[in-house]
Amino acid sequence: MNHFRNHLFSIAGVGIFLLLAMATAPTNNNNSNNRPSPPANTTMFTNSSTGLTGDLAENYVDFTISYPNTWKLDPAAGRGSSPNFMKVQNLTSDGITIEQLAIGYFSGQRILMANLARKLSDQFEGQFPDYQKITEGTTQVGPYDGYEFRFTATTKTTAGAPLDIYGRAILLPGDANRKGATLLMMATSESKDVKSISDVGEKGELPILLNSFRFGKD
Repeated sequence: MNHFRNHLFSIAGVGIFLLLAMATAPTNNNNSNNRPSPPANTTMFTNSSTGLTGDLAENYVDFTISYPNTWKLDPAAGRGSSPNFMKVQNLTSDGITIEQLAIGYFSGQRILMANLARKLSDQFEGQFPDYQKITEGTTQVGPYDGYEFRFTATTKTTAGAPLDIYGRAILLPGDANRKGATLLMMATSESKDVKSISDVGEKGELPILLNSFRFGKD
């Protein structure tokens, strides 16, 4: 497992713990699913509460998302002390991350999103080399209103080669009937399509995942 993958996994846990610790009861949010048909050559992931313990069990939320068949689902996500319901990534032949998405929980009110996003960004700054938050503001994922920030950073592969990171963290609040979710997307300079933070979720294969995400069951 290369340095970048280990690093991202630990970051996700820190950030999601912060969101849980500062969150309060959820408020109303757009609850329209308008679930699209799964794209060709993809696998649909349906979140399940089976086997979940601790924070993931307490903050469980139903959702589905489709990812390309060439991507690798992390079997550790949704198990034990994992901070994520799911994590999936596209890797080079030698195991370097090209693109990645991890989904955790968010149980805060809509009014808290900007403050929590800034605190999460501050944590990233303390752990990613050359971290810079580039943009911050409202966003939309399918029918859901959310809040995001985008950032750049650098790291190195296990072989010592430099690796640029382009990141996008999205907070989707819950409503009166369900919890929300945290979507953390990252791409690296190994991607032939993603060349800046504005490309994350817009180019490469991450748009397939982002556009397919829906709360609720299949």
